[in-house]
Amino acid sequence: MSLSRTFSAVPAWVLLLGVASSSASLLAQGPPAFLKTERTLATVEHQSYEVKEGGKLIITGVLFGNIALQKGGKVVIRGVVHGDVVNYGGELEVVGHVTGTVLKKGGNTIIDSKSTVDGGVHF
Repeated sequence: MSLSRTFSAVPAWVLLLGVASSSASLLAQGPPAFLKTERTLATVEHQSYEVKEGGKLIITGVLFGNIALQKGGKVVIRGVVHGDVVNYGGELEVVGHVTGTVLKKGGNTIIDSKSTVDGGVHF
């Protein structure tokens, strides 16, 4: 593969990964996925979630997106969330890292002493 062919492919990869534009482009685009069952995320994913009653999201990987937690849902963050997490009445446990804000509007929110929340925790 020639050097010019190698460099011509680089911009496509940069745009695909969202590195060429603002940091907001790293977050998921479009509507959130509604979760009403249990799901463990152990990889890297670009998706926002709304966890409904009966839903459970366990994050051990990396999520680029926001999380809205509704009454009757549960979220456990052991990995990294690049986005905001809003608890509207569910069970939220943060043991990992959140680069955005954690906002409690209801429910139970536990922030482990070993976790980090860059945007702050607001109750």
